[in-house]
Amino acid sequence: MRKKGNYIILWPAYFDKKLSRSQGRRVPLKLSVENPSLTEIDKAARKLGFKTIIEPDKRYPKDWWNYRGRILIETEKERLRKTLILKKIGKILKELKIQ
Repeated sequence: MRKKGNYIILWPAYFDKKLSRSQGRRVPLKLSVENPSLTEIDKAARKLGFKTIIEPDKRYPKDWWNYRGRILIETEKERLRKTLILKKIGKILKELKIQ
């Protein structure tokens, strides 16, 4: 079911250090972590003040055989740049993994 409103989709593959850019990683290696979970990404997004929806039954198209889920981030009418949001979440994920 398609959600109404402005959402940005986040897949765990975007932040996975083990994946290459062609396999789906979207953040630089210095901002990526090994095997990020949906709860960690959700925690980082909420720390930045975003409203999130977790969908654990979804599959990343490049990794269609694996159910890793996805997170929808609700944005306001003025769309924020996705790359900027990804980098901010990656930075917080890195801090969470270190703790």
